[in-house]
Amino acid sequence: MKRFSQIVFLCTTNTFLSPVAEGIYRKNSTDWMPQAISRGLVVLFEEPINPKCNVLLTQSGFHISGHGQSRQLMPEDLKEGSLILTMTLSEKVKLIEEFSYEENVYTIGEFVGSDTDILEPVEEEAYKACADELITRVNLAIQKIEELYWEENEEEEIQDDSIRQ
Repeated sequence: MKRFSQIVFLCTTNTFLSPVAEGIYRKNSTDWMPQAISRGLVVLFEEPINPKCNVLLTQSGFHISGHGQSRQLMPEDLKEGSLILTMTLSEKVKLIEEFSYEENVYTIGEFVGSDTDILEPVEEEAYKACADELITRVNLAIQKIEELYWEENEEEEIQDDSIRQ
């Protein structure tokens, strides 16, 4: 498995789920890991991040540096080697259909072995549970990216050893 050039967390509006995932990733990933951004598939106009999102992130010690407004996914955001993690299967399908981009595109659940979508909460009391689920999945994604990186390094070392012999 090749190394990822960047991580793109993607949701529909880029006002709650993907910015939260980005903030969690930025805090919990190590320095050598790919940088993360978050984007939305349907951002008709820039709007502030959901205030509940900022409160949850601050209370949990996560920060979204420089991400005060929602941002539309643009073709230039899809760099070669990017890992795209959507929150739902419908977002994944929409990305593939609209951008003709299929390389390393997964729902975050699919990537970490949980085949369920993460939906933006509607009720007040559901925000914390949603954020907790995102923390779990993003941490699992970080762990998987690290495992893939170390597996790749081991494979390269084995190839280098066989070439030397």
